[in-house]
Amino acid sequence: MKFLIFSDLDGTFLNSETYSFGALKNYIKKFNFQYELIFVSSKTYDEIINIQKKLNIDFPFIVENGACIFFPVDYFKNKKISTKLDNYKNHLELRLTVFDAVKFYKQISFLKEKYKFSFYMDLPNKKITELTNLKSDSVKLSKLRKFSNPILWEDSYQKKSNFIEEVKSLYNYYSISEGGRFLHISDRFDKGLAINKLLDFKKEYDLPFMTISLGDSQNDLPMFKLTDFACIIKSKSKLELDNVNKNIYISNMKAPDGWKESLDFIFKKEIKNF
Repeated sequence: MKFLIFSDLDGTFLNSETYSFGALKNYIKKFNFQYELIFVSSKTYDEIINIQKKLNIDFPFIVENGACIFFPVDYFKNKKISTKLDNYKNHLELRLTVFDAVKFYKQISFLKEKYKFSFYMDLPNKKITELTNLKSDSVKLSKLRKFSNPILWEDSYQKKSNFIEEVKSLYNYYSISEGGRFLHISDRFDKGLAINKLLDFKKEYDLPFMTISLGDSQNDLPMFKLTDFACIIKSKSKLELDNVNKNIYISNMKAPDGWKESLDFIFKKEIKNF
């Protein structure tokens, strides 16, 4: 049995303040079974590549909240797949959105007359560092966005609800989700849809597998619904868990320790004959 581990990054695999993955590199090394650790994040291609290099892993990953799936260039070697993939650097990509960040920017900029908010791409690097604790090199990688332009909300909570409803009424093909720090607006792609597409690939050629998802924010809910097991890593976020996977584990510790705690629980307590 192979395990497909779909994991958010910030606040899940990485500590939300320090961005440390602690001892998880050694923890992963000790896995004595077939697995793929598939990051599903709001982060960019370059950010996730940087993290994979530090961990010495090379698995598929999903960027910018489900906008695109990237596969290692030799991932499908000697396998026939039904979908055409494009080449991007050292990967094959399957783009799941037609979202145009520049067009989107122009479409909703007029709403700044009514609401206070900033586009991620417009924020000074210093401001992003203050908000996220990212180091300067990481900030640069985070701005190399291909498919999205998150929004920093700077107005009241009540006005945020009004803003979300107004954007949805003006452009009914957009969906809005909340991450740990930013609003993410897309043309209805999300983490769940991306995972679904990736699982379609796996069913074409792979051995039987079990799926696990780990996350900490509202925008992780779509992937929780799709996997055999869902792990919610302790955070400040309050998640509405109605109609979510019944096999849920909520960690007692924050990231990165909560990530290990959650998988230990599933491997030792939930999966029979492991």
